Amino acid sequence: MVDDTASLLRESRDSLRVIRDFGPAERARRAEIAAAARTMASQHGYKGVTIREVAAQAGTTPVTVYRYFGSKDGLIQYLMADWALGTLERLARLPVDPGAESADRIAAAFSQFIDWAAEDRNLLQAGMNSVHSGDGPGIRVWRPLFTELVRAALADPDWTDDHDRALVLGHVLTTCLLDLTTDPANITDIRHTITRAARLLFTTSPPNGSNCRP
Repeated sequence: MVDDTASLLRESRDSLRVIRDFGPAERARRAEIAAAARTMASQHGYKGVTIREVAAQAGTTPVTVYRYFGSKDGLIQYLMADWALGTLERLARLPVDPGAESADRIAAAFSQFIDWAAEDRNLLQAGMNSVHSGDGPGIRVWRPLFTELVRAALADPDWTDDHDRALVLGHVLTTCLLDLTTDPANITDIRHTITRAARLLFTTSPPNGSNCRP
């Protein structure tokens, strides 16, 4: 994956409400708090995460949690940025079929993203709630993520979204993720929606000129 996208995600994850740099011990402490919060979000979703309970589970105080994350939504968006970084790394490790059409490779990657999101649907639900809260970077951070998903699918770190196709597909993905939080039994149709959208957007011409197969 390219450095700029990873850096933006890390900035979103690591700099929410931070007014100074943390040292190694403080970063380790913040990671412990985040781990406790992720367990709660994975078990109970957005409503099940409270600053007081996170603090209790992490063996610290609510003031400390606020110091590191600023708010409940800042904390959950940290978790989602961390999840996105891990998901991109998983996608980059998948084998790429060089003989497959670009649209098929992109469709498969976005479908896999849906499956991975379904593995931790409660965390996803918490994240989707926090993105639309108005507190923190929100949806801004996801635009480069959409581009990076296409890059990973094509195994082409230099691909650029000159015609906004990754952006459009990303908005379809966002809708699919919302559907997944409300109707997880419908995952087959959700996969069909995202793969159909990918093929409609990327079949007619190469996503980035000569960088992709026709």
